[in-house]
Amino acid sequence: MNVQTMAPGHPEIRMTLLATPGSVVLARELVRYALVSWGFGKAAIEDATLVMSEIVTNALNVAAGDEVRVRVAIYESAPLLECWDPSPTLPEQRNASPDAESGRGLLIVAAYAKDTGVRPSANGKGKVVWALMPAHP
Repeated sequence: MNVQTMAPGHPEIRMTLLATPGSVVLARELVRYALVSWGFGKAAIEDATLVMSEIVTNALNVAAGDEVRVRVAIYESAPLLECWDPSPTLPEQRNASPDAESGRGLLIVAAYAKDTGVRPSANGKGKVVWALMPAHP
């Protein structure tokens, strides 16, 4: 696990994780740590940890045996959640049946986030899935 923060005055924290199921818990705790440190309230923290869980879970499904990188930052006073994975495959929204155990992650992200998207990685390998959360106090 590798944790980095930017220079003082730039609220951002990053972590590199192995692409294993336990990394979802670590990503959630990173979000919780960052948002508590930055003064966000309980509702904002709960929503952001749920969204990060879904984004990281999707990344783990395509990055098995590799690593993923998560980032929590502040953009225009709101939490920005990001997850890089090495796969160029874009996430796809599925129509999950009511009894399905998976397939609702992107719906959950869209329901809680103010905006979401995917961009190519700066180094040309993989992609970054991001979610901008509402600006809660």
